[in-house]
Amino acid sequence: RKFQEANHKVLFAAEGLIWPDKRLQDKYPSVRSGKRFLNSGGIMGYAPYVNKLVEQWNLHENDDDQLFYTKIYLDPQQRENLNMSLDHKSQIFQNLNGAIDEVLLKFGTERVRVRNTVYDTLPVIVHGNANTKMYLNYLGNYIPNSWNYERGCGVCDHNMVDLSQLKEYPTVMVGVFIEQPTPFLSQFFQRLVTLDYPKHKLNVFVHNNEVYHERHIQKFWEENKDVFNSFKVVGPEENLSQGEARNMGMGLCRKDPSCDYYFSMDADVMLTNRQTLRILIEQNRCVTVFLSQAILTGVLLYFCLRPFEKVCYRISVSGHFNRSADNDKELVKNIKNGFKSNSSLRPRGDIVFSPLFSQGYAVMNFVVKYTPGRQAYLRPHHDSSTFTINVALNSKGTDFQGGGCRFHRYNCSLDSPRKGWSFMHPGRLTHLHEGLPTTNGTRYIAVSFIDP
Repeated sequence: RKFQEANHKVLFAAEGLIWPDKRLQDKYPSVRSGKRFLNSGGIMGYAPYVNKLVEQWNLHENDDDQLFYTKIYLDPQQRENLNMSLDHKSQIFQNLNGAIDEVLLKFGTERVRVRNTVYDTLPVIVHGNANTKMYLNYLGNYIPNSWNYERGCGVCDHNMVDLSQLKEYPTVMVGVFIEQPTPFLSQFFQRLVTLDYPKHKLNVFVHNNEVYHERHIQKFWEENKDVFNSFKVVGPEENLSQGEARNMGMGLCRKDPSCDYYFSMDADVMLTNRQTLRILIEQNRCVTVFLSQAILTGVLLYFCLRPFEKVCYRISVSGHFNRSADNDKELVKNIKNGFKSNSSLRPRGDIVFSPLFSQGYAVMNFVVKYTPGRQAYLRPHHDSSTFTINVALNSKGTDFQGGGCRFHRYNCSLDSPRKGWSFMHPGRLTHLHEGLPTTNGTRYIAVSFIDP
């Protein structure tokens, strides 16, 4: 319908960047609004006219097709005879190169569409040209029918594998990477042991880059050497880079004919769900990324790449998580649902205990009270923690005067943290600091020493 409304016989996608020959810019017809330059990644037309267009090709197979179509389009006579035009406002085609900032996801109840915010259009075809493949992958987690508010994930249950129906479980190589001093390493190993997966089907490869952790690995190996099918450790004496170590882990799996999957984890990833490995394998994806540092790869499909993200977050190019477009909307929707007349929410009069920290974190937590008549300040000191979290429990100017924290080495003071906001800083060794005097009223802060 959109093509018919355009009233042209051949329609090309348009973009704001001219390629491959910038010298042709002045020959393009001017447009009052929209993208000006042709992109051959999107072509739609009636067969006789498209045939007249392509039969003019008299170049080599490796010549540039976009330049070929551009020269025909820039010929006024040909443009008129073939009734050609460009989709200037992305009614049908959306090229992402140079236009990522223009493109957002439009969430409806039953479907998700791509929306061009500059022209307020809903393109039908999205073209991830040039260096926009990552963003195209991101969009592909929602469109065309991958996820919506009504049904949630529309493709998560496709082509799944039921492990309970297999004669025997797949063999998995588990790559563990300890690349820097890592807190709670013993808890990490304990959770690795308690994974709900047959241990005789797990081969463990550990790369440890820290001499400090050698004793932790030795202890774990002595206690669990007969648990796994195999257990291999490469220590800091090998002087491997992270890339070399990760390639080694994957290489061990590729060279082993019995290795079906490779499961890669950094040691600071905590698997709180014992079913994690089973769930990931049953998803039956080539590459499943469920954390920024934990990856499951089907070895037989190693070169097939299909990032599979959770709905609420996506991984940026730098390897960090960014919020996805539906994160806040989903949160607001759930809050609004709580106010509906048929909501199951009701006041709770009972005492409810809810865990906020694991046992490893909840070692040293306390509230400090500063008041002029008693403890008004703290002398310069180092916290006995790896890092410290402070939360202001009341407000400067309203509840007290003065106060704050000064770091001597950097001559930096934080004198008015916002109520309810957390303030984090390294603990021992590097951040000598003092509590500045509270001159009036009473100041309260909640403090947590992490990994003391």
